[in-house]
Amino acid sequence: MKKRTALLFLTALMLLLTACGNGNGNNAAGENSKEGTEATGDKDPYGKYKEPVTLRIAKNFNTKDLKLPNGDTLENNEYMRYIEKKLNVKVSFAWQTETPDAYQQKVGVAISSRDLPDAFIVNEQQLKQLVKAGLIADLTDVYKDYTGDLVQGYYDSYSDRVMSRATFDGKLYAFPDTQIGGQHSMTWIRQDWLDKLGLQPPRTLDELEAVARAFIEKDPDGNGQADTVGFTAIPQLTGWNSPNALDPIFGAMHAYKGQFLKGADGKTAYSSTLPEMKTALAKLQQWYKDGIIDKEFAVRKDANELIAANKVGIMFAPWWAPYTSALQDSIKNDVKAEWRPFTAPLDAEGKFNLYDQNPTANFLVVNKDYKHPEAVMKVLNVQTEGIRQLDPDSANIYKGLGVSWAVWPFSLQLDGENAAYDTYSKVKAALDANDPSGLNEELKGYYDDYLKNKENPKKDIAAWANAISRIDGSAELGSDKLNIVRNVFFGQTPAMQRKWAILTKLESETFLKIILGEESIDKFDDFVKEWKKIGGDEVLAEIDKEISQ
Repeated sequence: MKKRTALLFLTALMLLLTACGNGNGNNAAGENSKEGTEATGDKDPYGKYKEPVTLRIAKNFNTKDLKLPNGDTLENNEYMRYIEKKLNVKVSFAWQTETPDAYQQKVGVAISSRDLPDAFIVNEQQLKQLVKAGLIADLTDVYKDYTGDLVQGYYDSYSDRVMSRATFDGKLYAFPDTQIGGQHSMTWIRQDWLDKLGLQPPRTLDELEAVARAFIEKDPDGNGQADTVGFTAIPQLTGWNSPNALDPIFGAMHAYKGQFLKGADGKTAYSSTLPEMKTALAKLQQWYKDGIIDKEFAVRKDANELIAANKVGIMFAPWWAPYTSALQDSIKNDVKAEWRPFTAPLDAEGKFNLYDQNPTANFLVVNKDYKHPEAVMKVLNVQTEGIRQLDPDSANIYKGLGVSWAVWPFSLQLDGENAAYDTYSKVKAALDANDPSGLNEELKGYYDDYLKNKENPKKDIAAWANAISRIDGSAELGSDKLNIVRNVFFGQTPAMQRKWAILTKLESETFLKIILGEESIDKFDDFVKEWKKIGGDEVLAEIDKEISQ
């Protein structure tokens, strides 16, 4: 594959957004639509066509989950009619599937037969296949001329890490989705237990160990029994969006599981095979032996049950941990429980180390034979701003009915990389000013729930969850202690397609056995040799070749 180069981006002011989608911005479709524009040539991201334009798309949606009133259907509903009203674009389905597997099969058939919809969503491998076959449109000029400010701002927030993935030989061939940042695990701790035992919040790995030991040995729940543990975990050990993942502990020792990083020699290195990982596994092995880690974590069906039962005072989880049943049940079972988030443990330089997640995974492509490729971007502009309710005409569509945003034409998630922290910033500013007038409906809800919980703590669990997640948890996403280690590759090479399952199994089984004490720490060295021998070196060579071309 020829070298991929990123598009040049305009510098855009990041809009204040929410992690799941709503926020404020400018250039709403209702403010920018122009009646009577020509089909092409006006270069208006919101321009309405004089003559009707048809757009046949592929859609995946489980209609069992469809909640639409008044006889509306997935193909004929208020969202589709809103698009048609704003743009004079009639969206219909070339085909529709009910499950992701069925969709992937249908896409495969469509590519093989070269019978493609006007626009459809594909994964990265399918994108590369379509580009190589010359079946999809070059969208470089469409993106330059027709991208609205809101969508542009989302993409710009990732620098070139998203758009470069859809760019081949200097040409853009897809509109990617975005996976927002800030979903890493931090350390949640029972503040009431810290206070009861006269302890300060831990900053370092040693301090975290000391707190965990105190929670085990000093009866923090006051029941006179030795029935508390330091913390629990998941058998996978790490993972984004994964409560009870041990990433904060690994990160404190500069160890990162399952990542492709730039090595000291400039070549790609697999993080799980580096010396830092051996150090981290040795530490976890000792902690498990000492009983700091839940002895049953490897076989426990639900890692959250100890937390819900208030037998654990430390939980590793993202900013949204209060939305989990674990913390909510903890509060229900003990109203005195005070869970607080901390950016800890830190390394010797005072940094909280984490690796980044894949910023994009799905790509909206356009059939090369479709006469109006700019219509796809226009629909994406209008639907994105409609989802954000920036246009008064979209604000009340299906209001209060719980209709999924995925009912809109393109199930392409778009948001700014810092969406979760931006939401916190705006709500916090309104709270400080005692003025919610500038907040949209969703953010006003967080504002109200914070005040409700402040007045009557934990009386309303939903309000408590919003208050603690959106204010306490999200605030940590702005910590100046964060150090993000960037991956150099998120794709899949031919060798990975053949061998990655075997390599992953070897890694998972070896690491778990080491921690459980079933293998000595020296088994790590054998693992590295075996990993390289059975395909790891081949994978790394392919990655280096791909990213250098």
